Amino acid sequence: MTRALRNEVRQALAIAFPDAAASLYADDYHGTLRQDPRVQLRAMIARNLARFPDDWRDAAMPLLHVDEAGLGDGILVQAWAPSTIKRRLEGAALHFDYCRTRQLAVDITPKSLRAKLREDQARVESGERRLGGVAIDVAGLAGFAAAVRPERSWAWLMTARNRLKKLANYHGSRNASRAIDAAELRAAGQQLLDKADALHAAARNRRALVAAHTKARTALMMILLAEAPIRITSCAEVELRSGLLDDLTGLFLDGSSTKEGDIDRRAFSATLTDAIGRYVGLHRAVVAAREETRLLVGERGGPIKAAQLSKNLGDFTEPLFGVRVTPHAIRHSVGNFIVATAPDEAALATIILNHRSDAVTPAYHQRADQIVASRKLREAAESSAAALSVDTSPTRRNAGRMKLGNLRRRAITSRAQTRFHRKSIK
Repeated sequence: MTRALRNEVRQALAIAFPDAAASLYADDYHGTLRQDPRVQLRAMIARNLARFPDDWRDAAMPLLHVDEAGLGDGILVQAWAPSTIKRRLEGAALHFDYCRTRQLAVDITPKSLRAKLREDQARVESGERRLGGVAIDVAGLAGFAAAVRPERSWAWLMTARNRLKKLANYHGSRNASRAIDAAELRAAGQQLLDKADALHAAARNRRALVAAHTKARTALMMILLAEAPIRITSCAEVELRSGLLDDLTGLFLDGSSTKEGDIDRRAFSATLTDAIGRYVGLHRAVVAAREETRLLVGERGGPIKAAQLSKNLGDFTEPLFGVRVTPHAIRHSVGNFIVATAPDEAALATIILNHRSDAVTPAYHQRADQIVASRKLREAAESSAAALSVDTSPTRRNAGRMKLGNLRRRAITSRAQTRFHRKSIK
């Protein structure tokens, strides 16, 4: 049959046999051959080195050599994670491109960096960029320059990196501002999964089934990240058979799937286990190719990129919560929840979020200290009010102006609380 006639027959069968609608499209979509990560790394390195000047390219090539057998890799390939190589290589290539377009010497010099930072400053003031992003770019450039050309002095670049890092610490993080309550995100994911199930039941063609699958995949991500806040790249690489336990009650990530290179194990609740079972048994079966082993798949049946998962999450959460929630912002949400509920155990956030080192722990301790201080201040205010037999509960105002006696009593109470707080501080 022609494709048009075949689709008409499928639609008719889907109406007559709605439970078999997903299986009608199973043979049409096949997974694409997944490229070796080392092949991808080699291509990325070659693509960016082509934008380097000759002296920088000659110095970087031996350090970034990717051997086919994996035995003769360059020292930077062995020392840096692929994500670090990509970020620093692309940052250096962008800097060299900037030098070419501005008629500057194609090199990393104080003059070229100063010119670039002046333009970045204007973008930060206009809201086009964030200071934290500029600091990350300079830090990546400094790390790359010191590793590739150690014979040159980079003290000036390290100074610029350190100063920008300090300035960025005083500016709010965009991910922190996007953080929402993890429980609310989890509940929203459950509601979205119910909607996806209803759309699947009413679907009569593949387009509607794929739309239901996209909602179900996003819902699963919301529940999964709220409960087990792994990084989005690790989430995209979860294998259905080797990454999940047979009963779907846990997650296992080997060192190659984590940023830190360490094994990561997570236990799931009954809610998350049920969500995974519904996604795999109902929605994933519509689009996944038979040989595909990834848990989360794209519309064509193959693996999906982490950036697309992040985009789907943001597209749904923005109209719902008023902010575009990203996977990294969810990690902030979980960290905030830990600090707020157990300030004395703020270091647990570093363990649960699987940070590379304990260097992030002081930030959570600082936030925990602020929460403890605010609680002590509230307790002191309540204690002083009780000692003075003052009722500080909200009262309803009668219509019209407040009586003068009430104003005087509140002023006396306010002065008494102020004196008590001063004594407590001393």
